[in-house]
Amino acid sequence: MRYIRNGWQSTKDQFPVVIILFLYQLLWGVFLYRLINSAIIPLLQRYPDPAPSELSRVLFLVEGQLDLKYSSEVHWYFWLLAGMFILRMVLTPLIQAGILYGLRPLTQDGAGLVFFQGIGRLWKPVTLFYLIELIFVLGPAYWLGPKLLDLLVQGIQTGGYPVLYTAIYILGWLIYGYLIHQILLYAKFGYIFGEGMLSSILSCLRRLLTVASISLIVGGAALLLFGTFSTASLIWTGFLALILQQSYPFIRALLNIWHIASQYHLWNDKN
Repeated sequence: MRYIRNGWQSTKDQFPVVIILFLYQLLWGVFLYRLINSAIIPLLQRYPDPAPSELSRVLFLVEGQLDLKYSSEVHWYFWLLAGMFILRMVLTPLIQAGILYGLRPLTQDGAGLVFFQGIGRLWKPVTLFYLIELIFVLGPAYWLGPKLLDLLVQGIQTGGYPVLYTAIYILGWLIYGYLIHQILLYAKFGYIFGEGMLSSILSCLRRLLTVASISLIVGGAALLLFGTFSTASLIWTGFLALILQQSYPFIRALLNIWHIASQYHLWNDKN
């Protein structure tokens, strides 16, 4: 598909941005690893061993509830995690602004400089689009959350159809979230490059099959590489496995920009 080929050419032009995103995701992974290593693992090590009796299991759960309520250390970890989550939400639209601006550079500077210029010039509208996307995607959780919880409890107790219904609801929510993401992505193309948001949204809806095909191809490549890396890490453990696992964030950043660039070329071809 020529849109994917053109997207790959644009991705190669933004290779310095891929390196920036790789370092960002690597640092985020190191933070999560350190958090789990310092907070979760010591908690798991307190689980009664050998196999606990009913009393020891109840005492373990009671201790955990008391720690969640009164322990200042647990509260510190919670606020640290919440702060990093908010920071990630703040940085996400800034990164999107830099990537989108680099699809059609307005200067002759290198891709890395264009990336930071895009953050400075487009962070406000892209942040607004990001907030709108969060509202539309997370809004149904107000109604779906309790229903999914009830179905999940029924499924655990009885099995059968409640589990199937839960899977159907979750799948429908994921498809809905994907559609909202793609529609707003094309709206951002129209706003940033001056072609009109409404016409860009209509272009997305008219060519929805092609839009989804691009996502399936790039997403399938990501799943294939992830499966290959994970399998190789299980077979060849040691330093090679470490290199493969640490290189996956680079592949993920590369495929993310490739997907956005491919969708951009599809939009640009129509407009």
